[in-house]
Amino acid sequence: MNCKKCKKEIEDDFIFCPWCGTKQIRTPRRTIKRENLTGSVYKRNDRKNRPWVALTPKTQQIIGHYETAQQAKDALDDYRKNPTTKLNITLKQIYEEWIPLGLKDKSKQLADSYNAAWIKLKSLYEVKFRELRTAQVQSIIDGLQKQRPKLGKDGKPVIKDDQPVMLSPMSYSALHDIKVLMGLLYKYAMQNDIVNKNYAEFLVLPKKVSGVKDCFNDLELKRIEGAAFGTDKVNKVPFADCILFMCYTGLRITEFLTLNKFSVHEKDGVCALYGGIKTDAGKNKVVPVHHKIKPILADWMSKGGETIFCRPDGTPYPVKYFRESCFYPALKEIGITRKLTPHATRRTLATLMSSANVREEDFIAMMGHADFGVDIDSYILQSAEKLQKSIEMIP
Repeated sequence: MNCKKCKKEIEDDFIFCPWCGTKQIRTPRRTIKRENLTGSVYKRNDRKNRPWVALTPKTQQIIGHYETAQQAKDALDDYRKNPTTKLNITLKQIYEEWIPLGLKDKSKQLADSYNAAWIKLKSLYEVKFRELRTAQVQSIIDGLQKQRPKLGKDGKPVIKDDQPVMLSPMSYSALHDIKVLMGLLYKYAMQNDIVNKNYAEFLVLPKKVSGVKDCFNDLELKRIEGAAFGTDKVNKVPFADCILFMCYTGLRITEFLTLNKFSVHEKDGVCALYGGIKTDAGKNKVVPVHHKIKPILADWMSKGGETIFCRPDGTPYPVKYFRESCFYPALKEIGITRKLTPHATRRTLATLMSSANVREEDFIAMMGHADFGVDIDSYILQSAEKLQKSIEMIP
């Protein structure tokens, strides 16, 4: 035979080449046996993908399957440092455990946001939480940033007019909710020694588009006011008074529709609304009632409903119904063609207060935010004309 290295002819039974000294016979490496009660790592010949298995000490419970022996050893060492009785708990199981604690004393709005985010993670429900990594969640976030077909309950694309119904890319806030939810689940898992690293920290979201959203301009606000009061109560547009009331109070649509007689306090001629939703600062806010909208408040309170702004039978308006069947039709009848959402009324108040040079601390109290920066960044819309007046004030 020939030497493996120098290729010179040597005897078949030679272990080493007499010319270059290269060993001709491969000696199998001896496997170092693990210490007793430290777990096991072995290879399964019946698996092509991830054949290496790591087992827990004593109970010999499978920790997971891995591509290499080193990965299996690392997983075993990681388990020994952070042993847990919930080794094989899935993403779905940990979510169901977390819900009673995570959503305790939280608003329905926040719960709905987390629920919407959870639905998007459906493909990962049965994945063991210990085996979940950033890339798996990142692929879902990346896919939601693109236009995609809408799926029905059967998992098949919804077809309309022989064409699949396409969904628009998800907003930054919706994608951010997914990252926040995963972060909360990882925090819960770390508290229970299921994992020791928060992989949600490494999720990458698209760049947030900055900019101020729109509000009602002066002309539109004047039209709303005219439609709210009419001429001698003639030509009044239904629900125009509600829109005007929201513009002068800055209430979110849910806050507006849940106002009741206990929300209104009047003393020494000063009328104010108390309370709110969403944040601790919002829940404690005080909104004085502008003299212009006091007649609107009195008119609706005289109906004696469960809520101030109620249906003819006194029951509260559902948010979706009010938005679609009251708010938008009223704008159309008033002649406002732009489809501004109910939240535009909140930005309108912020703009009006900014134009009137309202003190910062009063601004914060009425908007129900913890700091002035939120209002500056998100709610104040200044026209060029108003900004020009401000700049001219500089001596």
